[in-house]
Amino acid sequence: MIRSVSLNKFNNPEYTISGERRAKVELKSLKTLWFNTGTLCNIECKNCYIKSSPKNDDLVYIKVAEVQKFINEVSKLSLPVREIGLTGGEPFMNPDITKIIELCLCKGFNVLVLSNAMAPMMRKKIKSDLIKLNDQY
Repeated sequence: MIRSVSLNKFNNPEYTISGERRAKVELKSLKTLWFNTGTLCNIECKNCYIKSSPKNDDLVYIKVAEVQKFINEVSKLSLPVREIGLTGGEPFMNPDITKIIELCLCKGFNVLVLSNAMAPMMRKKIKSDLIKLNDQY
């Protein structure tokens, strides 16, 4: 079933369709660059903004090479990015997640991973990779 979205709700950048003032944050500089690692998740939360679940694979897993392109662009443009944020779905379900984290750390970025810290993060390979990264960085 496809649900339609009323385009009227997006007509005014200052006010919502009900007349309330929209929340707004002035962007002074890009400090955190966010990547969605995919929509698959080991759980299904009712309030999930992207409706992640064990069956939602609408967004394919992001690959290390894709992240590398954006990091190269940040360097090329001398953007003041200090942190890379990784979200999803459950980031630790992405098979490349520890390689992505390592890439970001080796380029000098702080890394923030939004995770439910459940089963995917507890897999032996993930745990050992995270311990190595912690020791190295």
